[in-house]
Amino acid sequence: MLPQFASERDEQQPRLELRFLRSAAVILLLTAAAKAASAFGTQSILEKADPIFWVLKNRELLVLVATLEGVVAFLLLSKASLSVKRASLIWLCTNFLLYRMGLWITGAPAACKCMGDLAGRIGLSDSQASWIMLGALGYMLGGSLFFLWRSRSGQLSKNLSSNGRCRAEIQAH
Repeated sequence: MLPQFASERDEQQPRLELRFLRSAAVILLLTAAAKAASAFGTQSILEKADPIFWVLKNRELLVLVATLEGVVAFLLLSKASLSVKRASLIWLCTNFLLYRMGLWITGAPAACKCMGDLAGRIGLSDSQASWIMLGALGYMLGGSLFFLWRSRSGQLSKNLSSNGRCRAEIQAH
């Protein structure tokens, strides 16, 4: 029996996924830095309770989320397995999505302060910044779910083909 060689497509998949994960890490590091810088600002909104996590002030939530984003970004850049990287990014993005849904359901202001007050400093309205960050969220969540699906479907086809080879070898004997 001849050894099975990986196709060029199979070799490119991890490379593409690693590039995607690096780009997600850059997005998370940038937004974490923006949140951390904003958390040390003097805006009065920082001392108000968050509309969803009402036990936390906006300042505390910014620090907490910036820390989580930083941890996940460093994990994405680490030597952790692809499945751990995928899972951590899906977990973080799902939490962001649930938070946004919570804002929508409770009727809180539609604009999310995802970048702290950096948006205003660079001339973006809260609404524009919110849409940009929603796009980034869609990119990260959609990409991580796509690569999860692709890895699962690839694993399934490998299992099916190896089962078929085993049956053929058993029948040949």
